[in-house]
Amino acid sequence: MCRQGASVIQTAVLDAIDDPSLRAYVVWVPVLPADLRMAAREASSLVPGKRASHFWDSEGVLARTFSRVLGLPSGCPAWDVYLTYPAGIRWEQEPPTPPYWQHQLGAAASAPQLHGETLATHLRLILANQREHSP
Repeated sequence: MCRQGASVIQTAVLDAIDDPSLRAYVVWVPVLPADLRMAAREASSLVPGKRASHFWDSEGVLARTFSRVLGLPSGCPAWDVYLTYPAGIRWEQEPPTPPYWQHQLGAAASAPQLHGETLATHLRLILANQREHSP
């Protein structure tokens, strides 16, 4: 996630959706030369709070894994991607394809570009569906 994307997630999603079941798992990946662990630690302040968990993927394992899952072109890491999953999704050998996702990868991906309000709308639908089907 980049700083701009982190700000969008905080303001358009986490600040806008007051649902304790909503979680953000933020994975920082070194793609650009300035993407160092210390920079990721500093940038994690852009998505604070108990609903956000931050991870440092120094080897880019998740970026390569999600590149395959999302069908990105060979050699294009999945970074600056924003994936949505309903609660209870299980990961097996590979993570499942997200039902909805956005990105900041330019023409490399066919999903919509990051737009906070649209992402928040999709997350609200997932949360509402979960409430309807919870015991």
